[in-house]
Amino acid sequence: MRGSIAIWHDTLADDANGYAPRVEVHINIWKGERRSAKRRFHLFDIGFRFQEMRSLRTLSISLPFQIQSDYVFDLFDVMHDSSTLSAIFNETLSAGELQENGKTFAALNESKKVQFYVSRCSTDDRRLTTIGKGDDVGSVIMLHDQFFDRLRTKIGDQYIRLRIRVPFHIANGFVSEIDAKDSAFLSTISTSEIVEFRLNERRNFSASILERLGGGADLIDVSAVHYFLIRDMTVEMTQSHTGFKKMRRLEPEIWERYLRDEPQFNAQKMIIYHWSSTAQPQSTVESFTALATFRAYYTGRLWVYALVVIALGAMGSASQAGLVSLVGMLWELKEPWQIAAANAAIVVLLASALVLIVQFSRKWPNPVGWAIGYLRPRR
Repeated sequence: MRGSIAIWHDTLADDANGYAPRVEVHINIWKGERRSAKRRFHLFDIGFRFQEMRSLRTLSISLPFQIQSDYVFDLFDVMHDSSTLSAIFNETLSAGELQENGKTFAALNESKKVQFYVSRCSTDDRRLTTIGKGDDVGSVIMLHDQFFDRLRTKIGDQYIRLRIRVPFHIANGFVSEIDAKDSAFLSTISTSEIVEFRLNERRNFSASILERLGGGADLIDVSAVHYFLIRDMTVEMTQSHTGFKKMRRLEPEIWERYLRDEPQFNAQKMIIYHWSSTAQPQSTVESFTALATFRAYYTGRLWVYALVVIALGAMGSASQAGLVSLVGMLWELKEPWQIAAANAAIVVLLASALVLIVQFSRKWPNPVGWAIGYLRPRR
């Protein structure tokens, strides 16, 4: 299913007027390279910087795929590090002391002024449910009202960040891959890949989400979207729906902690692409889409490739032996030089046939269609 992330909220009815919840959204998609080992994942990291939440009761994040609860993680502990914090926000920040029994800390600028607070979002603060059915089934992560009650005790912006591990075998709506049709016969496979991220695209919402929005929930006001796509540097970007804001190599010395639990990703060999959209004051980013295509090269299944080569070699040897035997019986070849000459003639004949086939395929890439058209009765 090619769906869209949807972010909606419920408000405290008595306090909603004049205090519409507002958030800045950060998305990181770490595209895994699939031909290395089993049990590999893409990573989908999503962060929220809450700028207005006085009337916010609950927040729901709908994913266009079904996921298990043990694949959803809070990144609070990873972020409690000055280098990691600076890497995520691309500015010089330091992590303050833990507060509220280890549930929050302040992100400080170079002048030691609080820029925002980072809060822990534990499994008790969120709930994972399933929405929709059939091809439209998805998952919803809902942050509880008690969680926002705790966040409101601090004055200033609040930040949380979650990670979703997406197994390769799950059709996730973000990543599509197209292998070469003759991949079984190749030692190196060229693959076309499409990575498309959509946020709050109503036309891609399932019927269940539209029903939820029609029942009183509202899409949250988004002040800005920062979308980062991280790929292995050996993968070549071929096109993008629009120019990205920035492209750079990851700095391994400051990203290694962030990826400490994800050994499949090597920060030394990765490139990050950045797209963004920022709303004007008193306005909102209604929706966001970013699409990029890539060309990737992977080592094929070498054992299949070896078997194909061996089978083709055996078939060639058997065909040649059969032709030599047939020629020998027809012309009664008995002398060794006669058999050798027959072998050489057959090799030349097969090579000439191969050249003709290659030339013919270039001139008529669809010979069956050409033959049908030629033989079709003329009117």
